[in-house]
Amino acid sequence: MRIFITGGAGFVGSNLAVNLKAKYPNYHIIAFDNLRRRGSELNVKNLRELGIEFVHGDVRNSEDFESLEFDVLIEASAEPSVMAGMNGGRKYLIDTNLNGLVNSLEAALKQRAKVIFLSTSRVYPMEVINSLNYEESQTRYSLHVNNIAGVSERGFSEKLSLDGYRTLYGATKLSSEYIIDEYVHMFGLKAIINRSGVIAGAGQFGKVDQGFLTLWAANYYFNKPLSIFGSGKQVRDILNVNDLFDLIDLQIHAFDKFEKERFNIGGGLDSSVSLLELDTMCKTLLGDKKVAFQELRGLDLKYYVSDNTKINSLGWQPKRNVTNTLKEILFWIEKNEKELEWIFAS
Repeated sequence: MRIFITGGAGFVGSNLAVNLKAKYPNYHIIAFDNLRRRGSELNVKNLRELGIEFVHGDVRNSEDFESLEFDVLIEASAEPSVMAGMNGGRKYLIDTNLNGLVNSLEAALKQRAKVIFLSTSRVYPMEVINSLNYEESQTRYSLHVNNIAGVSERGFSEKLSLDGYRTLYGATKLSSEYIIDEYVHMFGLKAIINRSGVIAGAGQFGKVDQGFLTLWAANYYFNKPLSIFGSGKQVRDILNVNDLFDLIDLQIHAFDKFEKERFNIGGGLDSSVSLLELDTMCKTLLGDKKVAFQELRGLDLKYYVSDNTKINSLGWQPKRNVTNTLKEILFWIEKNEKELEWIFAS
């Protein structure tokens, strides 16, 4: 089997490539990336050493796909920042997340390949989520009983309303989903859409606006300043990248069972954490550190936890919790301290 991964040198794409090659050494895995994100170039050597083909290309350029052959496309390329477009960079965001998707789909049609698209929980509108009733404890927000479709004590399901504003990033991903729908209907494309929350694990180069679990661990480790925006009681569920691989592996090899569907995928309530709770975990593992508080940012959510009920019914559920994931990240940082210091400590 030939599996083509866009964004293949990024955190998610490279982890999927490495895990696929380890489990299926006879598969031809192609990692495709423009290496724009800082740190992604560090993954290229490892990919090649493992027998994974690396192609330096850009999803925005349709000609970069012309010589490639594959049976499955995992579309993991994106400008992934929720803050993208706020202070410029809107053209790159839209070119990558929309035009890049179209180029990827056209290549998949040409190859008659199946498509697994990594979307985001940010397709759900901020005002819908932030306007719900929450209970407030000393360390976190919790969902209050809300008589609203798609909302339960388990979190948010695929039935949550899509009416409202969601950030430019979320809009590009939701638009991508609609484009995929049209390709499925008009051209017979075979596709699966996964809406993930926060994905984390070893190998992630976290930033303030994307990859906060790694950012927190790294800034504690390298003794860099940290700020909490708002109360720190905001909650996210954490999906370990290896649990994501387990799902993608299942979908590749039982594609028909998942085809033409959308799935919310995440760590779920049992693998959720607030910023205050994460900070306490880091203090326990790495020692005390003073953290500043700043005003809440306009694009922040009070709460997001994935209701995995739909995907659970088809045989997948996450196995790793927040503590497991945080310890994996810290082990990776310690093991690669010299190589990572210029990224995290600069």
